[in-house]
Parts: sequence; C-alpha cells; structure tokens
Amino acid sequence: MDMINYKRLAYWENVNVETVEHFETWENVDGYFDRNPAVADKYQLPSDGNINNIMDNTNVPWVHIPEIPVPWKDIHKEAIHLLETECFSLHRANSGGGWLSLCIHGMSSVHTNVPEDYNLPDSAEEDLSTWTDIAKFCPITKEWMQDEMLYDKFTRVRFMAVLPGGWIMPHSDTDRVAGLGATNVAINNPNGCALVMEEYGTMPFTPGSVFKINTGHVHSVWNRSDEPRIHMIFDGDPSIEFKNKVNKNYAKMFDV
Repeated sequence: MDMINYKRLAYWENVNVETVEHFETWENVDGYFDRNPAVADKYQLPSDGNINNIMDNTNVPWVHIPEIPVPWKDIHKEAIHLLETECFSLHRANSGGGWLSLCIHGMSSVHTNVPEDYNLPDSAEEDLSTWTDIAKFCPITKEWMQDEMLYDKFTRVRFMAVLPGGWIMPHSDTDRVAGLGATNVAINNPNGCALVMEEYGTMPFTPGSVFKINTGHVHSVWNRSDEPRIHMIFDGDPSIEFKNKVNKNYAKMFDV
C-alpha cells in the first residue's frame, strides 16, 4: 500500500491566529511547572483516607505515570495502518484542522464525541460502550489495554491523530479547573509537535508516556512536523492501583 502524501492534503495547514498566539505566549515557559509544582497547588494535597482526593481536587496541569509500560512502536504501527486505510473521522472540525479520531472502545468506532452531541443521554456512554469493530484490527493495542492500563472499566477510548500541519485551537474541556480528566497516552510525539497549556507551557510528552491531564486549563496543539502525531485518550474507571500511582507520582512532584 502506498503511503499517504499528507502534505498534499493542505487544507488544514493554515493554522488559525489564536493557536499561533497561544504558542507564542506559552510554548517557551516549559519546565517551570515541573521545577515548582506549588505554582498550581500551594501545598501538596493529602491522599490518606480518600483515594480520589488528589484526582478530584488538584489544580496541577498534569501528572506523569511512568510505571505503566506502553508497547508504543507496535501500537503506532496498528494506528498508522488504520489511519492510512481511512478509518479515522474528522474530529471537531470547527475547533481545529487535521484533527482526526477513532474509537477502539466506545458507543461505536465513529461516535468519538460525548453522547450529548448525538442526542443521547449522558448515561449512554456508560451503558453502550464496548469494543468497537476497529478492535479486531489492532489486537496488540487491545491486549495491552486489557493487561496493562489498570482500568476497571473502559468507556470511550480513542486514537487521536493530528496530521502534519494540523492544529487544535486553544480550548478547555470543562469549566471546572480543579481535578484531573482523561488519561493521555502518547503513542508517538514527533519533534515539532507540542501540546501547550496556558500558564504551564509544553507538556513533556515522549513516545509511550502516560499522563493524567487537567483539561480544565486552556490548551492547544500544533503539529509542525512531517508525520502524524498519534495519542490515545482513555475515559472510564481507573482501578485503585492506577489511582495509587497517580497519588504517588503527584507526591513526587513536591520533592523539589
């Protein structure tokens, strides 16, 4: 199969002004939060007695969870094959360009947004989510999710692609700043592609890195590389073991 010439598909390459300005303002403050997490939480939140306390109440922009292994090269190979066989769908076309999505677990492979966008009740994601038709085409990814991701239950789990030249304009996913949201796994993160978070700079993604992200903070993405950026976004119910790892790594950030 011939490789797609992504640069030939140029309609998304005119990155919008808001994204450029967001990058110009915040991209180069990266590292500041990692050196001083107290800029987000004035003191370290306790985890004793309530396993959810930190995840529900922290203002930190992200928590890295390095203990979860990710066979990112194998997953990347499966995801790129799905991308090149045109299985992905455009995602939030009004909020970015060259931004694509595909559910391996969810209401269907193409229903990549929240149930409200499809005139369904919020409970639909919990009630209807299962392995989609895509799962049989990425068996390594499915096996890894079942064996290593430490979730009691998956709801919506998506491959998210940002094509070369693609961008996601500045936005927040919730009005509530306190609390960590979905889990973001970087399958690759090519040089020249970045997620920039307002006040906190560039997220330190590397291929195979796992992060809990606070998407209440305004953030944007711009892929200035020549290859697609592939991440996975996990919604569902993390296990107690997963939450303990979040708490442990949150605490480590304050040992500065």
